[in-house]
Amino acid sequence: MRPSCSKRRLIFAAIASAIPIPIALAQDTGGRQEPAPGGAAARGAGAVTSAQPVVEARPSSSDIDADGDDPEHVPPPLPSPKQPAMIRQPAVMKDGMVRIPGGRFTMGSDDKKAPPNERPSRPVVLAPFWIDKTEVTVGAYRACVERGACPRPARSSASCTYDLGDPMLPISCVPWTSAQAYCIAMNKRLPREVEWEMAARGTTAVKYPWGGNASGCGAAVTLASDKTQRSCSGKKPARVGSRPNGASPYGLQDMSGNVEEWTADWYGEAVSDLSPRAGASHVLRGGGWLSQPSQAKTTSRNWGSAREMGPNVGFRCARDD
Repeated sequence: MRPSCSKRRLIFAAIASAIPIPIALAQDTGGRQEPAPGGAAARGAGAVTSAQPVVEARPSSSDIDADGDDPEHVPPPLPSPKQPAMIRQPAVMKDGMVRIPGGRFTMGSDDKKAPPNERPSRPVVLAPFWIDKTEVTVGAYRACVERGACPRPARSSASCTYDLGDPMLPISCVPWTSAQAYCIAMNKRLPREVEWEMAARGTTAVKYPWGGNASGCGAAVTLASDKTQRSCSGKKPARVGSRPNGASPYGLQDMSGNVEEWTADWYGEAVSDLSPRAGASHVLRGGGWLSQPSQAKTTSRNWGSAREMGPNVGFRCARDD
């Protein structure tokens, strides 16, 4: 029998008082794809540097949450020596978007086993912003196409979601340029990489949006494990929000898995290379249904050219506060 809400609150209050904050830095992030030659770019004037935290003013997401419901708040798992307790943040919702209050957090990882492009960690200060609760859906993107504001996706794979007949699947096979066009049409923008990571992990340094350990298929739509090619969702991604147990501390869905998500930034090989002015590739975050769990952590970084349009790639939008 599940404990009552009041008992659960007492349990989690006791946990919170017993565990020091901030929680330990993210641990092993597993292997990642290596950047293509020329992927690293010179930092531009707008880059966030590790020498001095910079206040970023940005975000907001798009009206893509079909039902507009408040995010489902799932009690965090009880802590163990291997998994710190999560700190859930109260979510403010509007038009399918969640307000991220901003503040100071630690970006990246200091784990020596983490891929080089995730190290070292560094403090960052962000201004409040808004970001979509879910990945942009097929239904929302199709409406943009029908208005003439977005290009129709090319069907580069049988798993591309636009023509699969389910409006609640995340749109996939969309290149960076089309993702940006959609967000602009919605009076939004793609999130900065630093914004994306804060929305995924909150102010605690945890491996996954829900805490410290991989979940199999219970909290994220990825490959079932790092040792198999079997996806948790079969031959396509799952409907958005189908893994509520994997919600981020702010209630965002699918920040780990389902589809990798475009961000606004050009790719740099180190976390300190945030927002380079130009480059060969853009940053992808979060991993997808064809990614290993170790590639779908809060610190995992991937890259793709602006024309990348694979079935593992989608996006969500953000806007300024």
